[in-house]
Amino acid sequence: MSGRLRAAPGLDLDFVRFGDGGGPAVTVLGGVHGDEMEGVLAAYRVADLLASTPVRGTVTVLPRANPPALAAGTRHGDGDANLARLFPGDPGGGLSERIAHTIATALIDPCDLLIDLHSAGRRYRMPPMCGFGAGRTLGGRPLLDAARATPFPYLWAHASVAPGRSVSHADALGKPWAYFESGGGGALREADIDLYAQGVLRLLEVAGAAEPVSFAGPPPARQVVVTGGDGNTDTGVLFGSAGVFVSSVAAGDTVAAGQTIGAVYDDGGQCAEVVRADASGVVMMLRHDLRVTPGEVAAIIAGEDGRAA
Repeated sequence: MSGRLRAAPGLDLDFVRFGDGGGPAVTVLGGVHGDEMEGVLAAYRVADLLASTPVRGTVTVLPRANPPALAAGTRHGDGDANLARLFPGDPGGGLSERIAHTIATALIDPCDLLIDLHSAGRRYRMPPMCGFGAGRTLGGRPLLDAARATPFPYLWAHASVAPGRSVSHADALGKPWAYFESGGGGALREADIDLYAQGVLRLLEVAGAAEPVSFAGPPPARQVVVTGGDGNTDTGVLFGSAGVFVSSVAAGDTVAAGQTIGAVYDDGGQCAEVVRADASGVVMMLRHDLRVTPGEVAAIIAGEDGRAA
């Protein structure tokens, strides 16, 4: 069933719903940020797969959660508002606040599981990963077990999340949640979109909301579980100088505290700053866009906790 939510005058959010409401309710979001097309395309792919998959509960897929930002091709929407910092929104606020309110009340409040599909966008790189609420359960099992059922090589367990995100709204309501990240750099990879679609179907299976679906290819040989931080991409190792950033590590690399992860060069070709890891762990996000300014995020590093699947 196709449906439409009126977020504001002249702005509708189009969704697709599967199932008859007889089991768990799951919401899948894509396109919260306008420069993250992986989630949009993966959400459409999930909808295509669900059209031929027996659904035991109700699965609602919203591929384009932030139409203004997607139309502009930018991370933020109206007035440079970050939709992922505005949940649960405000029905009397600005356009992005109204979008957040509509999604929160119509799709997150009634769901039993939230899956939000993101990516590193144009300015960063991330390894393929599934982030989730460490203290939540799904299908009677720890959410970590459900995350291990996905094909992602990196699993990020969050003990808490900063307010304003879709997943933090779900967390405040005591609901299980997960989000996916990958790629970035302004490029799309077919393998990432496939990972997202497979990951969603695996979580639906664990939740008891859909019948198992077979996918070609083996599961990842090793899954690395990382902890620490809340996945907030506005915090991490910060640049102290302006210039051009040259990285010396890649997203997904393991680094030691104090290790050089890159350098900033000024327009004269001189090194203005050596950027170092603020902790030991895995590089979960790394700056890709070469022009940087002080205060922008260079990298996010999360600690590996040794629970490799």
